[in-house]
Amino acid sequence: MLKNSHFHHGWTLKSPLGSLSIAAAAPRNDLESCLAKAVGGNVDRAQFPTEESFITNDVKHFNLNLKYEPAAVMYPQNKQQVVEVVKCAAKHDKKVQARSGGRDFISKCLGGADGAVVIATVSPGNRLRSLVEGLNKNGKRFIPHGASPTVGVGGHLMVGGSGLATRQHGLAIDMLEQVEVVLADGTITTASEKKHSDLFFAMRGAGASFGIATEFKLRTLPEPKEVVSFQFNFTSDNPADLSESLKAYHQILRDPNLSRKLGATSNISKKTFFLNGGFFGSEAEYKALNLEGRLPEMSSKRVVPGMSYIDFINGIMQAASGFPDSANMYTKDTVVTPSTLPTNATIDAFVNHITTASADGSGWTFLIDLYGGAGNEVATDATAFPHRDLIYSLTAAALTDGPTTKTAEDFIDNAVLKLQDGKPGRFLAYAGVPNYKLNNAQAMYWGPNLARLRKIKSKYDPEDMFSTPQNIKP
Repeated sequence: MLKNSHFHHGWTLKSPLGSLSIAAAAPRNDLESCLAKAVGGNVDRAQFPTEESFITNDVKHFNLNLKYEPAAVMYPQNKQQVVEVVKCAAKHDKKVQARSGGRDFISKCLGGADGAVVIATVSPGNRLRSLVEGLNKNGKRFIPHGASPTVGVGGHLMVGGSGLATRQHGLAIDMLEQVEVVLADGTITTASEKKHSDLFFAMRGAGASFGIATEFKLRTLPEPKEVVSFQFNFTSDNPADLSESLKAYHQILRDPNLSRKLGATSNISKKTFFLNGGFFGSEAEYKALNLEGRLPEMSSKRVVPGMSYIDFINGIMQAASGFPDSANMYTKDTVVTPSTLPTNATIDAFVNHITTASADGSGWTFLIDLYGGAGNEVATDATAFPHRDLIYSLTAAALTDGPTTKTAEDFIDNAVLKLQDGKPGRFLAYAGVPNYKLNNAQAMYWGPNLARLRKIKSKYDPEDMFSTPQNIKP
């Protein structure tokens, strides 16, 4: 399995292992011949722009605002073919990156520019739904993971991987025991706490910058015995009601004793605050939490106790599958800590903005994914993912029929700025939902771990073969 990533001036490759990107300036025919040979001469596993369906079948742009055209899309069958592709790229002075599920908000898995080489994972085991179902069928096991069924396992594991069970069990990367990696020099190595621990640190949160992950060893957990599913809908034409529900929810989030068994995500639109999640315990424990009593009157609610974990998560994934496979979009993800939690005043300013400002006809949403608990017990310098003090992540998205306008982008940026009390950069950012306009992106994504990551990059990839515009640089 390979992780999401991007590169410049090369080709794109896909496989049951993952995806790679390569960029260079050698004659195309020489490079194409080399790449074709790398996958055993199988013409079906080496796709180039001359193919009529190259864009629709192989490139498959996710964010239509960034329609890069890679020089090739490859489908290696095994890790040795991945090695040969990387060697071929090095021979022709090309950049390389990996793609897993292809759910990429800034098209970095297509190289972040035209002419890259990408290897994308298409094996069913590289999608979260397949991982969830496979673990369930093999002993009713699970790991904390996200909600989108189409997200690639490789990309999810290499960037962080938060989900509804994060407060109880941490991130997906916290379950990682060992990762097998194809390095820039074409060698295969394994990284763990005991072997190449520096590389293991880097791969857990910034993996796309360091190599192609071809195998993961994960520590799994027994599935929760029962789950209480809940859905709370607060809808009103009065912006003050929307503010009231958001303020009440933030008051709950300030509770230092909030049960770790609670997992939740919420959706904010112009008239609605929709809170959706699960309590990983009994109905009696859920009632003791008094979640409903701490919130304003609801427009509607649905609470289902005693669900099996697999039924619960399938319902969550079904709801999350409504996100389009491709669209013109502008996204922004920020991480909120106890010291930067929005106040009542900033919530009022935010609600006033989203209910009065123009979004230029875009369809927009703001998502709050609850964090904290076990995820916060891991040291900041234990993994490349640095955000170990956050309470929630805030993801903002604007989707448009055509290219996203500056007005729509400004609507999103200014809404987040309202929550930040008018102080740009007050929130750091999550690399899993990158922003194509973000200044100083590396510092925003990796914070205090950036200097260490640059040193590791210089050791394992000094020529920046695994390159994207916002990746770690040597």
